[in-house]
Amino acid sequence: MALRKFRTLAFVVYVLGFSLTAGCKEGGKEDVVQAAKPIVVCTTTMISDLARQIGNDRVQVVGIMKPGTDPHSYEPTPDDVIWFKKADLVLYNGLHLEGRLLDMIRNSGSKAVAVAEDTRIKLRSKAGAEGAPDPHCWWNVRYFMMYAERARDALIQVDKKSEQFYSERATDYIAKLEKVDGQIRDAIGRIPKEQRVLITSHDAFFYYGEAYGLKVDAVLGINTDAEVRALRANELAKMVTEARVPAVFHETSVSDALNRMINRVVEIAAGEGHTLHVAEEALYSDSLGPPKSPSGTYIGAILENTRIVSEALSGHAMSETAGRVKD
Repeated sequence: MALRKFRTLAFVVYVLGFSLTAGCKEGGKEDVVQAAKPIVVCTTTMISDLARQIGNDRVQVVGIMKPGTDPHSYEPTPDDVIWFKKADLVLYNGLHLEGRLLDMIRNSGSKAVAVAEDTRIKLRSKAGAEGAPDPHCWWNVRYFMMYAERARDALIQVDKKSEQFYSERATDYIAKLEKVDGQIRDAIGRIPKEQRVLITSHDAFFYYGEAYGLKVDAVLGINTDAEVRALRANELAKMVTEARVPAVFHETSVSDALNRMINRVVEIAAGEGHTLHVAEEALYSDSLGPPKSPSGTYIGAILENTRIVSEALSGHAMSETAGRVKD
């Protein structure tokens, strides 16, 4: 009996060890635990990219969510539990974005840092059915600069010997974000003022619209787990018809059913005599695109979004200068 228990224990230890070293797809959990480097567990793809931009090869970044994942409805896995326990640092958005990961985040204690929970960020008031804050602050580039500063400070706390490295990387990255912010303002400014209306599948772009001069609305509120109101498509169709808006937008990380509601807006507008179309490319809302694609980084994704919005609403190609900022 004792021998059987020993063999069972040995098998469990082997399985746990294998799960920590087994290969994973690029953009998800990393493939090897490197003891010499701090393990930085990040929730969303935007935050994973941020940690890589600042930490570079000094840290091992473990991305919990893969590209295309909806953080509002993400279900934790057994591997996630292991990674949270192994983490030297946990970077997460906060503001209730990662609702189903909250227990693991709380259990991480002082290792967990909410990059969006910064007093300098002016939160949207009374968003959501229960008055929860709107967590999509990252689409205001100037707010993402604050994310970068908080990530830098958190990295320094867990790896003080690399303080100068992280500080310099963060300074360079924030300078790139400064240029991106200007490019977005230029691109949106070329859309006729009356057509600066952004209608999407769910309400992820309030901060983007507030920062860059777009009126924003959506089929669904900030949380994709909520229910769509029956008359919502009619209300949006009326809005776009009155403003003569030429296009509405799907998103990459929401359900097909929710994107179909955008198609319904187009149908209702057509019945009112207004020609409206869905933009050929979907917007990146709660997730980045695949690794090594133009939208695989935060900078790439927000420039792609801006190109898609600018071209669909103005009818003119976005200036090539929007693609010159490199990660």
